[in-house]
Amino acid sequence: MDDHCTGPDHRQRGLTLVELLLCITILAILTSLAPPAFTDLLARSRLGAVETDLTGLLASARSSALMRNQRVTLCHSADGQQCADTRRQGTHAWSGGLLFVDLDQNRTVSNDETVFYVANFSSAATILWNRGDSLVYQPDGTVLGGSNGTFTIQTPNSTREHRVIVSMMGRVRRVQTASEHD
Repeated sequence: MDDHCTGPDHRQRGLTLVELLLCITILAILTSLAPPAFTDLLARSRLGAVETDLTGLLASARSSALMRNQRVTLCHSADGQQCADTRRQGTHAWSGGLLFVDLDQNRTVSNDETVFYVANFSSAATILWNRGDSLVYQPDGTVLGGSNGTFTIQTPNSTREHRVIVSMMGRVRRVQTASEHD
């Protein structure tokens, strides 16, 4: 009987200990590189999602002012029912916002005014507005004098930030910081 497994051409094939250790070392190095890249991907994703929500809200505010031919106010709201304050200057963090026709032009929701949109921003990012607690769109789609400014969106543990700039004409422009392009 011939044994087909013997002879010089039929050796057992497998990994040596050195080859196995080399593979494990390479795998360990690649695994250590993945979490920072994944964390960065998540931060960019969160920034993009919040930026999209915010620009959509601003577009809705502007178009509502144009369609209704009335002043529409977007104010910071922590509880989703009342405006947080009426400060017109300074940088403040926004956790949510109210969109309403401001009949008495006091930048707060009064008894005779109806809120037609409530925005709750993701807690995964911080939104800072450098013009106080409100933004007012006039009937022609422009913003009330002094209401133009910049929303800055940041995520924790990241140097990345996005900016949403509102011009005096009421138009919105998105800007990514220089570190975003690194």
